[in-house]
Amino acid sequence: MTASELTRQQLDSLPSKTLRSGYGARPEVRIIRSDSRDLLVKDYHKGKSLFGRLLGRFLTCREKIAYERLKDLPGVPRYCGLLDPYALILEYVPSKHVQDVDPAQISADFFRLLSELVTNLHRRGIAHGDLHKLDNILIDDRGRPVVVDFTSAIMTGSNPLVALVFRILCDEDRRGIYKLKNQVAPHLLSEQQRKFLNHHSLGERIFRRIRDPVRSLIKRWSSK
Repeated sequence: MTASELTRQQLDSLPSKTLRSGYGARPEVRIIRSDSRDLLVKDYHKGKSLFGRLLGRFLTCREKIAYERLKDLPGVPRYCGLLDPYALILEYVPSKHVQDVDPAQISADFFRLLSELVTNLHRRGIAHGDLHKLDNILIDDRGRPVVVDFTSAIMTGSNPLVALVFRILCDEDRRGIYKLKNQVAPHLLSEQQRKFLNHHSLGERIFRRIRDPVRSLIKRWSSK
């Protein structure tokens, strides 16, 4: 049985480990064991409100499209299918949140690979949009970066308005890299990167003033 053939009833019978409980617009995340391999299930099914469930369905669809566009890109978990419209199935990549790793183990090579990975996202027409949340950056058991959670991603070709904000979000992605570097390896942060980290263009400031209240409103609605 392939991951895309799993049903919700079968899912509940498989060995699993919950990594994060779901509530409101926040999905449950768990690892399951199927066909001798580990898979990660990101599941919005437990949303309590109608709005929360509709939002979960929308976010699942968006993230599916992003992962399909990033197929076979090293550093991005492979998309394995949908359990149903509320749950995404991905390959499980053994890794840790980069903030949970001894900074001494995070090398300049890690940041070089992370910068290359983010550049490749942008080349495929995807800006992550949430790399300032450093728990979206992982480090695998070989010391390589892994980027997850594309629910806030902006994808070119999806809407004419995307062209107006895509470059802003690409800059935000790079700023997320520099934010992480400043926290765990400040000696690797160049003066140019430090200036970029602390500077926000007028377009970015306007975008944030619109985006942040909208996000807060959506969170309140989905938690009711």
